[in-house]
Amino acid sequence: MGNPRRVLIILNCGLQIPSAMVRAVQYRPLFEQSPAWSAEFFSRRSEKLVGLLNRANKPQVPLMLPLVHRPLSAYVARWEQRHEAELVRRAADFDLVYLVKISHLPLYEKLCALNRPKVVMEMNDGLWLPAFQRGEWKVLDAILAVSHAVICENEHVADYARRHNACVQVVPDSPQIETFERWRNKVQRDPAKVVLGWVGGAENVGALYRILEPLEALFAKHPHLHLRVVGADASYLPRFENVRCTNLAQYNQEIMVRETLAFDIGLFPLFHNGDALSRGTLKAMIYMSAEAAVIAENIGENPRLIQDGVNGLMASTPDEWLQKLEWLVTHPEERRAIARRGLETVRERFSAPVVFRQLTAAFDQILAA
Repeated sequence: MGNPRRVLIILNCGLQIPSAMVRAVQYRPLFEQSPAWSAEFFSRRSEKLVGLLNRANKPQVPLMLPLVHRPLSAYVARWEQRHEAELVRRAADFDLVYLVKISHLPLYEKLCALNRPKVVMEMNDGLWLPAFQRGEWKVLDAILAVSHAVICENEHVADYARRHNACVQVVPDSPQIETFERWRNKVQRDPAKVVLGWVGGAENVGALYRILEPLEALFAKHPHLHLRVVGADASYLPRFENVRCTNLAQYNQEIMVRETLAFDIGLFPLFHNGDALSRGTLKAMIYMSAEAAVIAENIGENPRLIQDGVNGLMASTPDEWLQKLEWLVTHPEERRAIARRGLETVRERFSAPVVFRQLTAAFDQILAA
């Protein structure tokens, strides 16, 4: 066998943030063991400098904002410009460049101007929807068009990408089941209560409003229930009245794993809109990896993963949510059996080695094209 093919993987801001871990960094050991592929990982932006810049936006003395922010912002811009030039220089020696969660069009254009590497955009979520278009993804269509190929997490997102790019591959997420396995016997659930859990980001926690009334009715009836929200400040949560709830505003990979291993039931509500159709199943797979019984909205990609009543439950209306949540709460043995089958689903279909083979197969097809 000849020399391994080389891929340069560029993350937007830091290698330790959850999205970077899920979509790239978790595969580092597999790249190191692979005879066919080698990888190097770089961050486009400095996590430390971005953190300083964010803190400078909120000085203790507001009048200090121009004095602190302007020179720091200028320094960060110069650093990023030099760093980007170095990334482009390095990229010339690689077969493929894979950009994860990066919306900076000039970087794609500079990379595509090189002779050798194929430039691949990673795309997940409905980045064409208004919430994203009002922000940094206004240039989405141009990025799709200039890239040599696109890798998407699900078919709904891939359908949009194909409008602008002829080479689109679908590769599912892997929920890092291997990390859950290392912690599984170190986290004990409280036998005196049933914990319903939600994990995500502050921008998505509003989905809990979808099941506000079912949760209120459920908690009013069962005093041993507790809701744990991981990833959002309390100010973002619904104004619960009966629901006994605690929250954790921020987390890293290890904290996320430990927190979800304490869940008995994992909640994945969604509103019935375009954003839900573009969502992948990562949240459901995280709950499955934690051996929590997942109950998810019956929309989008969820029916592809969940067999209702077998490895999880699905609901479409508030009445269904209440009925199925109550069944999970009052049938602990059946709940644990569903959770075990959910765990088996992830172990069989979405482990890091399984998804890594799909990712590198997509890279091979992109290079062949």
